[in-house]
Amino acid sequence: MNIPFSIVLLSLFLMIYYPPVKNVGEREISYIDCTRDRPIKAQLWYPTEDSNVKDTERLFVLPPTVKNAKFIPNKYPLVVLSHGTGGNRFSLSWLAIELAKKGYFVVAPDHWGNTLDNKIPENFVRYWDRPLDIHFLISSLLKDRHLNSYIDSNRIASIGFSLGGYTTLALAGVHIDCNTLKKNASLAEDRRQFVVPELVDLHELIQKIRCEDVPKNLKDSRIKASIALSPALGLGLSEIKQTDTSPVLIIGAADDSIAPLESNALKYSQVVNNSKYTVLPPKTGHYIFLNEGKRQLVQGEPIYYRDHSMIDRKSIHQQLAAEILLFLSHHLK
Repeated sequence: MNIPFSIVLLSLFLMIYYPPVKNVGEREISYIDCTRDRPIKAQLWYPTEDSNVKDTERLFVLPPTVKNAKFIPNKYPLVVLSHGTGGNRFSLSWLAIELAKKGYFVVAPDHWGNTLDNKIPENFVRYWDRPLDIHFLISSLLKDRHLNSYIDSNRIASIGFSLGGYTTLALAGVHIDCNTLKKNASLAEDRRQFVVPELVDLHELIQKIRCEDVPKNLKDSRIKASIALSPALGLGLSEIKQTDTSPVLIIGAADDSIAPLESNALKYSQVVNNSKYTVLPPKTGHYIFLNEGKRQLVQGEPIYYRDHSMIDRKSIHQQLAAEILLFLSHHLK
């Protein structure tokens, strides 16, 4: 796939605007939210001058990072990533590394009970737990004496994919209605959206949600910009315009069969006033936003890592990174 000339120019601009760092550091951190008895394991990516890069054996096509590298003393804008249903904190590693190269401090948590290696069925539909995870994680980072000196608390953004896309929209102030979600989940034409490869049919679990357990407001005013990649749960939206939100960028995939545009990304963009909406090229599917897999992973997990023959995931990621960086540069000044 040829990269549009406008994207090339934009990439050159961003290389000037964000001087690239030599390497990207990576380390694991952990906290416990005692109020919810919920562990939060997260991964950090950040600029570093350390050079002991080791490209460990892994199944993804990713640039190498420096494990537990030293920090460069500076105040960095913080970007929090939220993975999709049944994914994990590494699901958007390609984006985390790209952001860290451009001078961002990036953190991605595992959402307890909704990860690849820790599947608790009930947690797959407790969608409100995810924004609460991000609330807690940001607060913990800003209190952490080992890390808070590297974070500019006035420049915080969130990015999420799929159910993580809903998460970042909720943090921006977007509301979905629990009863509307349950009603639409029971309709034959919409029910397929609750049949996910990671845990099959979630319909019965959706109906068991106690709507009184869902917090009325999940907005985090510390977050100045939010980016939703193929956001899910659009079936919980009413037609009422939502105006009290921070700036939002919504990016959909043209041929998304998991979170179809019309009832998700497009619908969010129509309801949320303070939003920008773009769509990736035809033949791009829901999982285009995940890391690029090596051959054995493409063969073993084709639903997540094999794209249409017309689509080159690496090129799409380059376009995404350029658009995301431009949006962040406008809203995290």
